[in-house]
Amino acid sequence: MKGENYLGYRRDIEAKDNAKFKVKQDVFKPARSMEPPCTSAFCKKSKLRSCDNINEQQRQYLFENFWKNMNWEQRRSFITSHVNKVPKKITKNPESSKRINSRTYVLTIDNVRHQVCKKMFLATLGIKDWFVRYWLTKTDCAMPPDLPTSTSNRRNPKKIEDQKYVEKFLTGLPKMPSHYCRAKTSREYLEPIFSNMTQLYRTYKDNCELEGRECLGRKLFDKLFLKFNLSLFHPKKDQCDVCCSHKTGNITDEEYAHHVLKKDRARKEKDTDKGIAQSGACHVFTQDVESVKLAPYLQASAIYYKTKLCVHNFTLYNLATKEVMCYWFDESNSTLEASVFASCLLDHLEKILSQKLLPVILYSDGCCAQNRNVTLSNALLRLAFEKNIVITQKYLEKGHTQMECDSVHSAIECKLKGKEIYLPQQYMAITKTARSDPMPYEARYLDYTFFTDFSKELIYKSIRPGKKTGDPVVTDVRMLEYRPNGTIWYKVGFDDELQPLPYRPTPINRIKQMNHLPKLYAARIPITKRKYEDLQDLKRVLPSSCQSFYDDLPHSNR
Repeated sequence: MKGENYLGYRRDIEAKDNAKFKVKQDVFKPARSMEPPCTSAFCKKSKLRSCDNINEQQRQYLFENFWKNMNWEQRRSFITSHVNKVPKKITKNPESSKRINSRTYVLTIDNVRHQVCKKMFLATLGIKDWFVRYWLTKTDCAMPPDLPTSTSNRRNPKKIEDQKYVEKFLTGLPKMPSHYCRAKTSREYLEPIFSNMTQLYRTYKDNCELEGRECLGRKLFDKLFLKFNLSLFHPKKDQCDVCCSHKTGNITDEEYAHHVLKKDRARKEKDTDKGIAQSGACHVFTQDVESVKLAPYLQASAIYYKTKLCVHNFTLYNLATKEVMCYWFDESNSTLEASVFASCLLDHLEKILSQKLLPVILYSDGCCAQNRNVTLSNALLRLAFEKNIVITQKYLEKGHTQMECDSVHSAIECKLKGKEIYLPQQYMAITKTARSDPMPYEARYLDYTFFTDFSKELIYKSIRPGKKTGDPVVTDVRMLEYRPNGTIWYKVGFDDELQPLPYRPTPINRIKQMNHLPKLYAARIPITKRKYEDLQDLKRVLPSSCQSFYDDLPHSNR
């Protein structure tokens, strides 16, 4: 009844000469378990299915609620209300086809119904196909397919108009640029101004009241929201897929134990290096980018429908001294390419090394675009060569990348609560006041002239630790060491021996100094026409002293 293991019954023939049966309860039945999620490429591309938008914690909650909190009648009702029978649209051979209906499967997350594939539905609830088929066809509570009625083709003109207004409302909401979202999804994400669907629906209702029109119900609103393949944007969190999969029984104990061992080994490595840095033998930093910020950011309802300027913060935290440096920049001055982060990192390291020339160790997550790529590696190798020191990059285990620089972002978030932001530069000013002890955070606002193009004149063309199929790849690297002789060494595991990358680098005498490399940008980066027009509209709720900044933003004509 609760999905737990139990002893089942079987019939046992007592004697060969008669038909007398005896029932025995000695058949072990294992507990219900959640199966692995859908990984279909078709579902990832589909605009209707949301399989890749449901995480392991949400699936685990649905599974436990289904088996631990429901009785059989409630489970039957759940199945029949989440599986819909619809008439077949295409029949290749009507005479030989026996199937009349198709089925669509739905899972409800935070009161929003998400259509999923059959495999995802069955795997999440830990049931078989016959389970669903029986309750849909053999019980009285099965939901019948929609039958056409005499009024089924009639359309209410007022309802159509109200739906078109919802579509206009949703279409007009500002969306996040694609590079802030997952690469393997066609879904569009709203800017982070709505924390949940209830807040979004309340904004829609308020908008309807202002215009004196009747609003649609929440259920239909959510349905239209999904129809447009939209989702709320939530900043990246350190949720470990391996740990979540182990909780749901989708990976073995051996795989999980190996993962925990790698996590603990990375933590131990960082603690050891921190102790060495505190003794004065080296510099150790953690680095990360804060979740995207928007400018302007106001309490006025006008901002809900306007796209805004994206603002970023690259943070470095010195583990020995607790000094912090934050580099702020907006999208009109820089994109999020590797040379941008390399420019910030080298600017700070050159300043530190000019005060005390010591080896450098950098800790970060394994984000390839930001921390683990050939452009950044070549930039650090140049610095190691010019300063005649060893620089080392070390990567924490995926899903367990919490670092000291995260506390900086948390302090900034706390300082931002209740404040209005008129200009991107205000983020820099707030950063400087977010901490007083042991010393205030340092912050700098960057323009396009700051950034150097480190993708030119590469010393190493690749940092992959192997060449053949089956060899380690870039994401397997745990450590990269940049030596002053112009070579890069690597480790796949922290306990492995250092090995040189299997590529021939450019000779040292042919390496150009960094001050001879070209600038990354020749001018500011144009924003889209729509964003520029939206920012012009928002000027009416901004102080007059701030409006010229938005007037001067470069923009395209489309």
